[in-house]
Amino acid sequence: MAAITEKVVKDYVAAVNSHNVEKIASFFTDDCVFEDRAFGIVSHGKKELKDIFSATFVASPDLKVKLTSFFSSGNWIASEWVMSGTSVGDFLGAKGTGKKWSVQGASITQSSKGKIKRDSDYYNLATILQQMGLLPETPSQ
Repeated sequence: MAAITEKVVKDYVAAVNSHNVEKIASFFTDDCVFEDRAFGIVSHGKKELKDIFSATFVASPDLKVKLTSFFSSGNWIASEWVMSGTSVGDFLGAKGTGKKWSVQGASITQSSKGKIKRDSDYYNLATILQQMGLLPETPSQ
């Protein structure tokens, strides 16, 4: 069971930042599961994975991810990141507004034979929707 190194995670993030869905998919096993827990999306296999990334890049064509921390143990990886972009297209019912957004998040990833078998991304969707103007700002305490 080959573990994924920090270099592989950084190369994967670089592929995401290049918006190359074929390159992104190359980091995953054929039977992968990708979960965007904030939107409630679960994709199975590389075709669904590529479909969700393609839709994401249409909705936010300048989307970028910055890896801020990483650790692994055996075939498990945990990472923290900041994801940002501009909302220009609709995405799963959220209307594009032309506004910039940024959110901190974390991923729990399981590897198999040096590839990503399962990736679960966690972040606060309300933060993005507020920045896009689709939800009211949280009142200050």
